[in-house]
Amino acid sequence: MTDLFFDSQDNQSPVETKLFGDLIAKVAYELDSEVRKQLANRFSGGEAPRSLAVAMANDSEIGIAGPILRRSTSLTQDDLIRVVETRGHEHQMVVTQRPDVGEQLSEALVVHGDDRVVASLVSNQTAKVSDETFDKIVDRAAKNPDLHRPIAERKVISPEHLNRLYTIVEGPMRREILERNAEFTEEEVERAMRRAQTRVAVVNGTLPADFEKVQAEYNKQKGSNAINRSQLPSLWRNHETTKFMIAFADLTGLDYFQTALLFEKKDIDTMAMVCRAANFERALFVTIAVLVLGNEGLSQAEVLGNMYNDVPPEAAQRAIRFMRLRATVTAQAA
Repeated sequence: MTDLFFDSQDNQSPVETKLFGDLIAKVAYELDSEVRKQLANRFSGGEAPRSLAVAMANDSEIGIAGPILRRSTSLTQDDLIRVVETRGHEHQMVVTQRPDVGEQLSEALVVHGDDRVVASLVSNQTAKVSDETFDKIVDRAAKNPDLHRPIAERKVISPEHLNRLYTIVEGPMRREILERNAEFTEEEVERAMRRAQTRVAVVNGTLPADFEKVQAEYNKQKGSNAINRSQLPSLWRNHETTKFMIAFADLTGLDYFQTALLFEKKDIDTMAMVCRAANFERALFVTIAVLVLGNEGLSQAEVLGNMYNDVPPEAAQRAIRFMRLRATVTAQAA
């Protein structure tokens, strides 16, 4: 019967094709699963009667559904979305590998799939993923390192999402991200900045009890040019923590919470990028980093200096723009 369909396919009307598909589907599901597997492989390479393709795509056995889900051109995006919403992760994984994954299908995969499904989707370079869906993907990456590499290696990604990933990952991957920043045109960066301005960053945190008093004191000193970045190490050594954080934030364009988190985590890589973007002297960065690291940093001055030199200035400037933007939007929302 299947041979008859292929032999007469060119001469069939749409109505005849539908009737034939309905008949094959009915007969196939009255026989054992091995017959359906053979049918799935036979029809997987191109067009199949739609009713048959939909039935096999929803089959509970992945050996039957898989070939159809992966390659059949008879399935619409809505057909695939329904499969993603009603079937398990095995079916979803196969769907992520299709060459025609659209934005709505990507969204369904992220909403209903696990992180393994999301990683496979991101690794599919032909899949179309909206900015809103990619927001959700990067949010999940903050909790699962297995998503870091697929996102970092995605060819189509906005500067905003790549720089959000920078704040999540550690080690050599950060260098890769900085290098990729140089690939973006100014127009792409501006477009991403405009979009980021529509997203309000909600900062969860509590200001220290002396914040208002120290902020007023710092503003007075700044207004009379009585404080500058060269005094940052002294503030740290004197345990003037609140004033140090306020000063560092002001001198780099970050906000207090971003700065406090940076030093709480002892995130030296990001610290180097921030200092590089703010044109801090190499020696000043090394001094601050050594103070933050304590005894651990005493023997690493040369390594820290090289780390600073290795940060590409233009890439640092581009990455820091997104951190500064979040600080600005947060201040406006407060």
